[in-house]
Amino acid sequence: MTPVSSTTAAPVQPSQSDTLTVPPPNFSPNGGIFYMSTEVKLTADSLPPQAVIEYSTNDGETWQTGTQMVLSTGGTILSRIRAGTKLSHTRSASFALYFKRMLIIGNSIMYHPPSEQLGWFNSNGMAASAPERDFVHLLTARLKTLYPALETSLQLYPGLNFEGKFGTPGYTLDEFNQPLTDFKPDLIIVRIGENIDDTQAASRNLESNFRQLLDRLASYNQPVRIVCTTSVWYKPNFDAIVRKVTAEKGHTLVDLSSILGQAQCFASQYQNPGVAAHPNDLGMFYIADKIWQKIQ
Repeated sequence: MTPVSSTTAAPVQPSQSDTLTVPPPNFSPNGGIFYMSTEVKLTADSLPPQAVIEYSTNDGETWQTGTQMVLSTGGTILSRIRAGTKLSHTRSASFALYFKRMLIIGNSIMYHPPSEQLGWFNSNGMAASAPERDFVHLLTARLKTLYPALETSLQLYPGLNFEGKFGTPGYTLDEFNQPLTDFKPDLIIVRIGENIDDTQAASRNLESNFRQLLDRLASYNQPVRIVCTTSVWYKPNFDAIVRKVTAEKGHTLVDLSSILGQAQCFASQYQNPGVAAHPNDLGMFYIADKIWQKIQ
């Protein structure tokens, strides 16, 4: 959720004598499934003198002061009234978000055509056993439960140029103009990193280039949710930069580092080492599930 007020630390829970006897604020709408950027308002039946309405989007860890917010993530919101050190009881409402147009920027884990030379004969994310088992289709199926038309509003865009050419003379981010302006995504998944030469992250200024990439994706004058993932291969420099820049820009980070070294998540049944290094069905499920958890 995008707050429209300042954040305050959660105060110490009051004793019974410090509890306000007024009802907590109401939500409008009062939970449900909504399109991203929906505005939620909070209203109080009665508000004591000098009292304020507060809400929390992280289970009460921190509280915002305000009477409205814009939904940017799903989850449960808490509301309460505070007057000095006195607090009302809390009220909760749960929200799920749907998106109409999803753009995935990826590599062969997203999609790879058949290649007899590699011993790969599918047309889906390498090395899922079938299209419906790669992370793109798994994630789309979940999002379709919230917005059934999403399947016809999915666009895949290769991030191979960025992975291979960032920071080199002649490369620009203009390649992303067309999918942004023509497709107009409201959800962008940046799922790259495996083809980046991690040893050149500093010399080719990956941090600055990745920052510029996120700025370009967020700059075409339409509300958009941007989700970035770390790599499923050992890319410590890339991963550190993704974590830093994604947090700096206020976007959503999906950390996939716990898959590293988990042999059961990779396609060892393939003889070609390049194909075998890709996530298998279990690995694809892991990726889709981690992204889904952060979206909802």
